[in-house]
Amino acid sequence: MNPFFDISDDEDLPDNELPLKNLGNQQIYATIGARRGSEFWGTSGTSSKTFYENTTPGHYDRQFAYKLQKWKPIYDIDRLIEHHYKYYISIHKQGDEFLKHMRYVILPMLKKQRNTDVCIDIFEQWLQKQIPLGTHNFNTVTNNTINVGSINAPTQFQQNSDHSVQTQNTHYQKEDVKTAFELIQQDIQHLNEQIRKDFAMEMDYAMIQLERNKEIKPQLSNIGTLIKDIGIGTFTNLLAAPIFELIRPHLGL
Repeated sequence: MNPFFDISDDEDLPDNELPLKNLGNQQIYATIGARRGSEFWGTSGTSSKTFYENTTPGHYDRQFAYKLQKWKPIYDIDRLIEHHYKYYISIHKQGDEFLKHMRYVILPMLKKQRNTDVCIDIFEQWLQKQIPLGTHNFNTVTNNTINVGSINAPTQFQQNSDHSVQTQNTHYQKEDVKTAFELIQQDIQHLNEQIRKDFAMEMDYAMIQLERNKEIKPQLSNIGTLIKDIGIGTFTNLLAAPIFELIRPHLGL
């Protein structure tokens, strides 16, 4: 099939689903139309003939590019891309090849199509976000704590302000996050398999992002949303642990 995408077993999967539709073993390559006969001359027509080709990874690339163009709402296509990125990461652990495939295969496909400017813009923004934090020239405030010495002059600290030239990034201690995730895993053991899979996908992806020195705020937010959907009272081990107060703001709880 194609290793870069989550491909469903369903050949009739609705277009608004995140996975790609299974294309089967063959695709229509060409159809030669029927030729109409002449009643006056007493000649018969010829029936149409269809030619097939084997399904290739390229067919799935084109399906993904088309899905991006048609996704609604268009500003939500990053959710579609993230789904397949997380799927790839869950199997291959490293996402570098996925990012290359998006930039050098899928993006050129989009650029060849008409009326895809908005789609291309959002897609390029998503790709830019995947650059490791260490490659940016950031003025970083570690753990949101600012130590101020003896300052006699008026001083202004600007954090997350619109149009600011500063960028603030929250740094997480990997062991703290890992501890919190282990407690969450204990608390969800009795829940159904799909819920456990949803948590596992977000937590596994977050740990991989931490290893690569990347921001995990979106993943923590998603985990917090899952916790709220289930009910925070379910997470007794997490609530009872000292780590909860540290991780709580990042979960949005």
